[in-house]
Amino acid sequence: MPRAGLRAVLFDAGNTLAHLDYGFIAGVLEAHGHPRTPLEIRIAEYSAKAAIDQHLTPHTTAVENIEGLLWVDVAHERPSYFGTALRALGVPNAAMQPILDALQAHNQEECLWRVVEPDTADVLTALRARGLTLAVISNADGRIEADLERYGLRPHFATVVDSYVVGVEKPHPGIFNIALDRIQATPDTAMYVGDVFSIDVLGARRAGLEAVLLDTLGGYPGNLDCPRIARLGELLGLLS
Repeated sequence: MPRAGLRAVLFDAGNTLAHLDYGFIAGVLEAHGHPRTPLEIRIAEYSAKAAIDQHLTPHTTAVENIEGLLWVDVAHERPSYFGTALRALGVPNAAMQPILDALQAHNQEECLWRVVEPDTADVLTALRARGLTLAVISNADGRIEADLERYGLRPHFATVVDSYVVGVEKPHPGIFNIALDRIQATPDTAMYVGDVFSIDVLGARRAGLEAVLLDTLGGYPGNLDCPRIARLGELLGLLS
């Protein structure tokens, strides 16, 4: 349950406010001879989250860079988000690179995290109507504020903290502190909502915030000691 005196709710962006375009990814896979449904891709994504959680130990406070976690990086022995998901989908290792190249190239042109649930703006409006200050903290590539503008969500947020712009990434507590300073809030009056346990929940906790995990399919691996919601709309009941 949220603490008394909650004044601010801070959000992750990718797969929290704007979700992966699973339909587009399914089209890329089909074009490369590995047809999979959007639901199969969503399920496989949990394997990627589990790999990231295992890689980022409970004491890790920083990631090397967000691009290195998303795509295959041969210079480091660490999991690749999309590589792990493709492996979970049964795509052979030898067939992965062209698919990853196509997805990465498209993401550079137009962010893959671009599907906004129909009720997202209404949920944000309802939270603001309760007197809560809203903000975004995202491990991103410098485009997140423009993306939120394009999705029509930017006006809901008092500030948007993009890791590429400020030079620090979740789960380091510094990026949470930047957002709190900007909205003049303290950790004990703020809550964070995100979709990756080791990055979002543990990162927020290290900065002194409560955290809620967005678990859209209810299948996040592990016995995690945090509140979970399947949709942002469930925040309204959680915070009532």
